[in-house]
Amino acid sequence: MAMSVQTNMTAMFASRYAGIQTNKISKNTEKLSSGFKINRAADNAAGLAISEKLRRQIRGLGQGTTNAQEGVSLCQVADGALSEVSDMLHRMTELSIQASNDTLTSDDRMYIQEEIKAIQAEISRVGVTTTYNERPIFDDIIGTPKYRDVNLVSSPAADDGNMTESYKAPDGTYRPAASLDFSKVNEDNIHLLDGKSFTFTCSAACDEAFKITFDYSIPYSKSSASNLTGQVQHDYVLGIKGLSDGTDVVGKIFSLVKNHMPNGMAPGSSGDLAVSHSNVMTRTAPDKIVIYSSVKRFSTKKAAENCYKGNTDPYGKVHSSDLTGITYKEEIRDLWIQSGSEGGNGLYLTIPRMNADVIGVGSVDASTAEGARDGINKIKKALGVISKARSDIGAQQNALEHTVNNNNATVENTEAAESRIRDTDMAKEMVSLSINNILQQSTQTMMAQANQSAEGILSLLS
Repeated sequence: MAMSVQTNMTAMFASRYAGIQTNKISKNTEKLSSGFKINRAADNAAGLAISEKLRRQIRGLGQGTTNAQEGVSLCQVADGALSEVSDMLHRMTELSIQASNDTLTSDDRMYIQEEIKAIQAEISRVGVTTTYNERPIFDDIIGTPKYRDVNLVSSPAADDGNMTESYKAPDGTYRPAASLDFSKVNEDNIHLLDGKSFTFTCSAACDEAFKITFDYSIPYSKSSASNLTGQVQHDYVLGIKGLSDGTDVVGKIFSLVKNHMPNGMAPGSSGDLAVSHSNVMTRTAPDKIVIYSSVKRFSTKKAAENCYKGNTDPYGKVHSSDLTGITYKEEIRDLWIQSGSEGGNGLYLTIPRMNADVIGVGSVDASTAEGARDGINKIKKALGVISKARSDIGAQQNALEHTVNNNNATVENTEAAESRIRDTDMAKEMVSLSINNILQQSTQTMMAQANQSAEGILSLLS
């Protein structure tokens, strides 16, 4: 190799590597100081993009958890208020029962009625003044009331009239079925059933049908079928005047069918009622009924549901579109809780409106024995309304608590994933810093030696 003094290639080589090691040490120091191995996009462009998405999700879930916890608190406030209302209704029950006793004078009943009036006023006051974060809960939590059209009676099988639902019979088999849900029927909308009907038919080879028509003008029921043993349509008129809810309607349907069963049929051992040669009626809830096949049996739910789908010659049908076509205006009492990190990730809380008139005790009058006895039944139904509201609120609170737990678990796992992408491995970075420090010292030594070699050339000229 030629000896020169103009260009010291060895020193330049060592200097370049000294600069590289200095940069590496700078980055090591930066990562160790910040705790992050990605401090700028240039450190890891793809990793930064992924990390930012995970951070958005983590922070969103954190706020969603706070939102859900606030929803839990609101539910607790609502439940506490309804608990007090329940206690007041129990006291009203005692007073009404007391006033029903004929050992009391009219003055005694007037004193009792004064206390009932005070309780009625307090129930309504609770409904108006119960608040959370200065927002009324039961009165106008959603501001200006909004309404939606809802089906008064619902039936998933009503679209084509076939029994496309399934019912698990007492023997464990699944049967093709059609349900009718009257749970939304109440005193304010029961009149909408007037003149509507539903029909159960037998097999395709049988002309027999069992038809029930609702009549709001009468409190009694009647049959227009003169012959209950022939293959004809058996028409029954169900008087619904004076009934107050879906439970009353379903109870009267069962009473009517039980007393007028066709072809001399008798109720089954479990209380089920035959409504044709091939269909059986049973109750799945106080306000829900189901008609299921007594002849078609399947081992799986899916097979039972598929039995009548697309079948043009079914073995038994349920015609209920007349009922399921009834709609009424229902106030929307939904309160949205944004519990997730994405739009639409959350759930609605449904908080019912509550005052003495809404729950049905505003008209309780114990000033007479008759009024007191009537009040006992009104208070009983009101307790059912409050109990259902508390049950619904409790279920919603449990759902929110599960949401909180799920969010916390998701945040924990997501933070672990984000940490692997963005956080500095301190031990690994310390090892890298030590290596780079040693290499820097080595390059500095080499630079010194390179400079000494140039001095050796100059000694040849002396």
